[in-house]
Amino acid sequence: MLDNVVLIVASAGILLASIRLWNEEDRKNILYARLHIAGVIDIACIIIMLMMNQPLLALVYLILCPFAAHAIANANYYDKYNKE
Repeated sequence: MLDNVVLIVASAGILLASIRLWNEEDRKNILYARLHIAGVIDIACIIIMLMMNQPLLALVYLILCPFAAHAIANANYYDKYNKE
């Protein structure tokens, strides 16, 4: 019973964050805002993986996602063609 409630709440969080991800207006530092929203979705996915009895997959996801987000943000920051 508790597993079902957690899955429903996490799934609703993913849906709401995804809607916010696509409705965000374009502005100067939009990439960082979208990375933050994607981080919220990542945490909800980790919770779902833990509820589905996949702790190893959740651990790998927990370790690799921040590295990927940092690489994307770093590439955007140092992109010489992206400067306005």
